[in-house]
Amino acid sequence: MGKYLSAELYKVNHRFYQWGFLLVVLGGIAFGLITIRCNTGPNATAAIMTTGLMFLLATGLYLVILVCDMVFSEQYKHNTLKNEVSYGLPRTRIYLGKLLASILVSIVMCALILAFFIGLSCLLFPLGEDMGTALKSLGQALLVAFPLWLGGLGFFLMLSFVMKGSTAAAIFYAVLLSMGGGFLELFGEFLPKLEPVFTAIQTCLLMTPFNQLPHRPMEEPIPYAWVLGMAWFAASTAVGLVSFQRREIS
Repeated sequence: MGKYLSAELYKVNHRFYQWGFLLVVLGGIAFGLITIRCNTGPNATAAIMTTGLMFLLATGLYLVILVCDMVFSEQYKHNTLKNEVSYGLPRTRIYLGKLLASILVSIVMCALILAFFIGLSCLLFPLGEDMGTALKSLGQALLVAFPLWLGGLGFFLMLSFVMKGSTAAAIFYAVLLSMGGGFLELFGEFLPKLEPVFTAIQTCLLMTPFNQLPHRPMEEPIPYAWVLGMAWFAASTAVGLVSFQRREIS
């Protein structure tokens, strides 16, 4: 597994895709923070910027599409997945290798983006008296976000193995995430008899704990997020492994 994981990381590291994406994200962050600094002057602080960052963490659920694609990289289109199977590599090793590589890449990219955002905020804005509180709140928000990101990553990678095409997997995944953005609540208002069903479904969606962050004490959603995220991750990995073992690769 170690050699296969190293090979997966080597392939990712030698593509321009992820570095180009990272440069675009960091450039966008720099542009946004500089624009805010020019428009607000001394009114904004690094603490305010850091506090605002934790409400953007839900975007990580969508970014796992790009992270998984960096590792999976159109395996069906170029027949590389078929070649790996034909070469005799165990399918469990193939699946778990790509899963672990996706997790490591996402952690590294997340750390770089967060460090760049906080570091540039501290350079452009005065720290503010509540910077320590802001960092603590961000840390608690990351404890909510991390297991949910893992759940989304595991689910999307499963879709990538099951569906013959990254576009179809991305569309299905994005539609599922959008259900947690208030659509089910809207349907519940129009169909009150089915509201308990919609509420139960809403409870199981990965986006729901993110929606709770602005309305509840920061530490409350943490256990819920870990149970939910790890359930999605474990179930998706199990389904993906079983499906990949049984399917014909063409």
